[in-house]
Amino acid sequence: MKDVAARAKVSVATVSKCLSGKPSIPASTREAVARIAEQIGYRPHPYVSALMQSRRRRTGTGRQKPTLAFITAAQTEDGWKKTPSPLLRHLFAGAEAQAQARGYLLSPFWLYRDGMSNQRFSEMLRARGVRGIMLTPLPRLGVHIDLKWSYFSVVAHGLSIAQPVFHRTSNDHYQSMLLAMRECWRCGYRRPGFVMDEPLSQRLEHRWEAAFEIERAKLGFDAGVRSLLYQTWNAGEVARWVKREKPDVMLALLQEDQLAELAERGVRAPEDVGVVSLSVHQPGSSLSGIQQNVGLIGHVAVDKLIDLVERNETGVPADPITLTIEGKWNPGLTLHHRPSHDQPSHHPVL
Repeated sequence: MKDVAARAKVSVATVSKCLSGKPSIPASTREAVARIAEQIGYRPHPYVSALMQSRRRRTGTGRQKPTLAFITAAQTEDGWKKTPSPLLRHLFAGAEAQAQARGYLLSPFWLYRDGMSNQRFSEMLRARGVRGIMLTPLPRLGVHIDLKWSYFSVVAHGLSIAQPVFHRTSNDHYQSMLLAMRECWRCGYRRPGFVMDEPLSQRLEHRWEAAFEIERAKLGFDAGVRSLLYQTWNAGEVARWVKREKPDVMLALLQEDQLAELAERGVRAPEDVGVVSLSVHQPGSSLSGIQQNVGLIGHVAVDKLIDLVERNETGVPADPITLTIEGKWNPGLTLHHRPSHDQPSHHPVL
């Protein structure tokens, strides 16, 4: 830093503030210092950076905690807080708790704030001293984000951002489906059906579908039930599918309100069909299925992001890493154990 300061003709303290993205330093000075630092190959030592961060947190000498951005791209600024699914809220809670434990502030930022372009949004974040970005899942396929990635360390949650590919965190969808299918077998079900939002299935690279097909064949389930892939949720369509295909258990991304809609149309769980939800939001829920442990995923994402920030690793990684968290089984009340005389004598090949 002394070498950079000497070449830039500024103090070491100014260099430190420039390289930390402090908005109190003029943008022209920050850019000049950054250019010189790059020319001479300056990189902060990760262990020293971590030590200094820790000292500042313990002594309170820092004026404010460094900010990480939790970027959402819903139609409204608080849309992520109001969706029926609490997934993003659980993700934020887990991430925020770990950020605070490591001396950082995690703050929500809306991608479309004040009608900003992606470039202006990038400059706004940089001016506020944000060096780390946590990208949340995009609300639909085809949404394009083109920030000035070289400014930031980035970790994305989920698989919705096709390009560019960043380090990311996700539920292990494949493992989750294997677990769900084995629980269905254990409970005595033999005729499973798969129901899914097709755009979401594409977003997840068909991992649930692949595991469903492989495990159905491996365990010896009846393969006569055709899957239902819909564009938008329609309880009537799903109820007609159940009555037509006659599955004894349905694996889908359902919540309690959707089960109530199906019950109004004569399809009750578990009386008429067993139901496995692939995203149970709370342990102890009445839904049988997979608890994705989204809070832990947020925790892991922030840990990875802070590590990148403190190592000064910015931009699109050459070799992105996906960190997956296994799902856990929630017994719930939407499956039942069938009597043994209803079960065929076939045994699965494990």
